[in-house]
Amino acid sequence: MLCRSSPYSINLSSLLTDTCTIQNSQKRNDLSSPDPPEERLEVERCAFNNGQFPDSYLTTEPEYLHFWNEQRTGYIGYVQDGRYIHIVGGLIAPEEDKEELLRQICEFVAQNKLHTNFFSIPEHDLPLFKKFGFQATKFGENAILELKGHNWQGKPYSWVRRQVSFVSRQGIVGREILLDELTIDERTHAFERLQKMNEAQLSGRVLNHEIGLLEGKLYPDYFYRRRLFVAHPENEPDNWQAFVACTPMQGGRGWATEMYRSTDDSVRGVIPFLFVHLIDKMQAEGIEEVSLCMVPAIHCDKKYPGDSATTRFFLSLWEKRMNFLFSVQGLYHFKSRFRPRFESVFLCVKPKITNLSTFSFVKCVGVFQLSWKNLFRLCWPGKKTDS
Repeated sequence: MLCRSSPYSINLSSLLTDTCTIQNSQKRNDLSSPDPPEERLEVERCAFNNGQFPDSYLTTEPEYLHFWNEQRTGYIGYVQDGRYIHIVGGLIAPEEDKEELLRQICEFVAQNKLHTNFFSIPEHDLPLFKKFGFQATKFGENAILELKGHNWQGKPYSWVRRQVSFVSRQGIVGREILLDELTIDERTHAFERLQKMNEAQLSGRVLNHEIGLLEGKLYPDYFYRRRLFVAHPENEPDNWQAFVACTPMQGGRGWATEMYRSTDDSVRGVIPFLFVHLIDKMQAEGIEEVSLCMVPAIHCDKKYPGDSATTRFFLSLWEKRMNFLFSVQGLYHFKSRFRPRFESVFLCVKPKITNLSTFSFVKCVGVFQLSWKNLFRLCWPGKKTDS
């Protein structure tokens, strides 16, 4: 069996609040009913079994709301900002139930006069969305590495091999941390170290927080079946220099490198080294693919029938002129080193993209919560800023 079967450890008391489930019969003013713990587990099971994309499993995190179909075989996970619904992870349902789920969503949003935005929809799903009147605009590209027959030989992987060789010579090793085998104190300490590493790396960015709708967060009680890999000196197993947190896709047949961080004093190349370690381990387990996740705003200048010219323009502007906010060029360059297959993903919006829906997206992403100090330092590196 290709699926990795491991129990997940959770704190049920933390699941009593924070998120809502919308039944199809509910009205717009009924969005605040809390999920019971058993429903949180139902969300996780459905995301694990039916999530197809790197961001599908993010919908298990507490800030996401859920709309279930009438049969409760599938759902969507979303963030709501007024009348704007921002949906990540696609249609999380068995293949035969996806069209009916989308139909029920469309009925609900029409009834409640909502504006619907789906992120990261693959090109092969566009006919279904266009059938229901969605406008599709390219949003970025997903990087996918097929593991069957994969190896690191040949000139295309020379850079990867150099990173692995250099890091290995420094005495660094990679290993998986099996969180369900840790004691409560060990698990708490592990997440404290991860969060410290996460905050330290984010603190230097202009957007010095996780990117809303595009990045996951470190929730100890909502980590579920994610896998955690760390790199450390061979003789110092508690001195973690880097970590990669992986989210499951397709019932565990695929995994995504959803979050990766390193310390300021880590060995150069430790993240590529850890990528190779986890990819080799998963390949040995019989896993089919590893996604290096989506790169937003990359190669979005191509026109598609019926797309939004304004959105296409601003995504191209982001790629070419606004990398100081979030370096999509640097991200694409790094991921391309592993020679993945890049697949276009789309923003599907109903009825269509508007200035207000774009403003809502920018707000939910967290662009207005940028660090002015880091922006000033980036624009004028020779000048000092007050701490």
